[in-house]
Amino acid sequence: MKINITKEQYKDLITMSAIANSVVGILGDMTIDTDYKKRSDKMEKLEEYLLQFADDFGCGELTQKYGEKNIFDDEIYGKNILPIMDDYNEHELFDGLANKLAWRDFRKAHSEVEMKEIENKNSGYFGVELYDYEKKYWDEFEKHEFDRLEIVKKISKKVKR
Repeated sequence: MKINITKEQYKDLITMSAIANSVVGILGDMTIDTDYKKRSDKMEKLEEYLLQFADDFGCGELTQKYGEKNIFDDEIYGKNILPIMDDYNEHELFDGLANKLAWRDFRKAHSEVEMKEIENKNSGYFGVELYDYEKKYWDEFEKHEFDRLEIVKKISKKVKR
């Protein structure tokens, strides 16, 4: 089978490959899940394969030699791939944290019976009810990032006898 793609499509393909390879590679390195490590190895080989055609697409400047392999040029990777990864990581951090904190607040504000009623009413979907809780944190992080995020240790008052 042969697939015909344009130079622009090739650039997009190798960019997608680099991003996916970075994500799965991190998971492969940072978790004990051996499936991620296997996937990471397969994706790395696929990226190497795709990059060997850089010259054919007039994109040789995007690669550099690493031993016998073509890899992304360090400068190009730092300029084109890392900013995408950084933006994604920041978005996921804020969004994930907002979601976790919203769920915490939601559980504090609703009894188990209320939560079961909401779950049944919405076929297991809590998004509408959870939205205002999340929005509070999204707005906070957008304005202040982590500047006002603190862990407050509650001090229990001892009752005198």
